[in-house]
Amino acid sequence: MGGDTKDRARLVLYGTGLNLGSMVPYVIMIYTWFRVYYRSFNDTVLMFIFLLTLASLLGFASRRQVSGIERPWLRWLAAMFAFMTLVGCVAGFFLYYRSLCYYWRYQDLRSYTNVAGSQGADAFPDANMFLWTEDTRLDSMRSVGYRSRWTGDSYCVAPIVDGTMSASNPISYWAVGDGCCSARAEFVCNDAVDLTVRSALVILEPKDVVRPWMQWAVQRATYPRYVDAIALQEATYSTTAAQTVKLVKWVKDPIAAMNAYYTEASWACVRWSVFFFFAQEAACLFIAYKYIVSPQKKFEMALRNEIQP
Repeated sequence: MGGDTKDRARLVLYGTGLNLGSMVPYVIMIYTWFRVYYRSFNDTVLMFIFLLTLASLLGFASRRQVSGIERPWLRWLAAMFAFMTLVGCVAGFFLYYRSLCYYWRYQDLRSYTNVAGSQGADAFPDANMFLWTEDTRLDSMRSVGYRSRWTGDSYCVAPIVDGTMSASNPISYWAVGDGCCSARAEFVCNDAVDLTVRSALVILEPKDVVRPWMQWAVQRATYPRYVDAIALQEATYSTTAAQTVKLVKWVKDPIAAMNAYYTEASWACVRWSVFFFFAQEAACLFIAYKYIVSPQKKFEMALRNEIQP
């Protein structure tokens, strides 16, 4: 190759090599958060320590005292390897606690069939979804929408009842949604308009998903947002909320609604990974040009000048 072509080839080789090599720990950490962390915290920590240790060994191997040859590309690979290990750990943390922890928690809970609206919610503490009896329905005519004076958001609630219940029976199950109802007697959240729907996905609270000291990391609690809406519904229609209530999404396919948490995390991971890859490609090309290719070029030119007669 000619001089310029050779330099460009070196630049692409070293830059892309650094990028691909440093993406390996990122991919491993993301996979660990997706598939390992929920089952084994210890394995996740060990993997993180192993990757940082490997980065340290790469940095040690790049020293002239070890191999007798200066390997700047290996030193930069070690640095980028450690950096992307940290990036993968942080990205996986947010993906897990924003979406994945809910998906895996749903997997551990039970589905209940033939549940009536008159049954107490405390009978199903480990429920993830319900299939209702034929006479259980969503009472949209007694729904309300509570608009927050601070944010302007509307919080919608509608009682779930069955044919045996009277107006005086306490309501244990409430279908909820945001911004999908009018002030009174109109509830169109999720699949509420489909009269054939007889199923719902239970909305999990942070305390149902993670330990108390990690609740700050997950999505904010749902129930407090609907407390005022339920109180408004009670005052408007003279109903009574049960001591133990469950909030649900009234959906035709609760399994798909559950899987949406995993899908959301997966697509977010794809978007972030594409961004990290191209951002790091630019950074690695700059590093390769500034600290690897240019010094090599200067060294070769100096050597060439020395051997010329």
